[in-house]
Amino acid sequence: MKCKLLLIIGFLFCLAFTAKATHQRAAEITYTWKGGNAYEFTLTTYNVPNAAWEQRDSLFMDWGDGNSGYIPRIYWTNMGDDCIKNIYRQTHTYSTSGTYVVSMEDANRNYGVINVPNSVMVPMHIETELIINPFLGYNNSVQLLNAPVDKGCVGKLFLHNPSAYDPDGDSLSYKLVYCKGQDGMEIPGYTYPQASQTFEIDPLTGELRWDAPVMQGEYNVAFMIEEWRHGVKIGSVVRDMQILISHCNNDLPQI
Repeated sequence: MKCKLLLIIGFLFCLAFTAKATHQRAAEITYTWKGGNAYEFTLTTYNVPNAAWEQRDSLFMDWGDGNSGYIPRIYWTNMGDDCIKNIYRQTHTYSTSGTYVVSMEDANRNYGVINVPNSVMVPMHIETELIINPFLGYNNSVQLLNAPVDKGCVGKLFLHNPSAYDPDGDSLSYKLVYCKGQDGMEIPGYTYPQASQTFEIDPLTGELRWDAPVMQGEYNVAFMIEEWRHGVKIGSVVRDMQILISHCNNDLPQI
């Protein structure tokens, strides 16, 4: 009888947690230099529309210098396909030069992500590295033009490019990283999506190549974009994105 009672209590707790959760699909943090050691940070998130999302008019940000706080949502739009885009923005001033890891962690990811075990109970954690170095000059982070929620087909080559550009003309490089969860740790049991041949990202162009998905469902992947100036790393942005794979007949266009 006690076991049944504990199971019921646990089930109700999970329901309560899920009801309050945002169900994040994807996210990233970018920044622009405002003068001195002041930077304007933009947090962009994509989530499932629900009651919790409506109450999420601010999210908690760790500035990486011992300070943290909530930043306000300034804009949102319904992108269709059960996806809401949110923009949060705030300026933060650092006291001195140095390396700062700016992060956001929010409960939780959406239900049923294939390669994230028990995803509905796993937080979304993303990080951006800001390096303030007076010898290298001011820096603006990379900007990403393509949305991080994309679609593909079982058995078909999937290609995605974030269309990243650097306002300062810095060189960019790309690499796959594991998605992160609670306290910025790699998610236990996380794996890259299963492929019939390869799953990789081009380190120079940023083209994500999945050849080819073997099972339909939702998958989350993350990659880091690093900025280089005169051969020295000057910052990085991690994008956690979601790919929706279904059975379809789409073929790549012949060029």
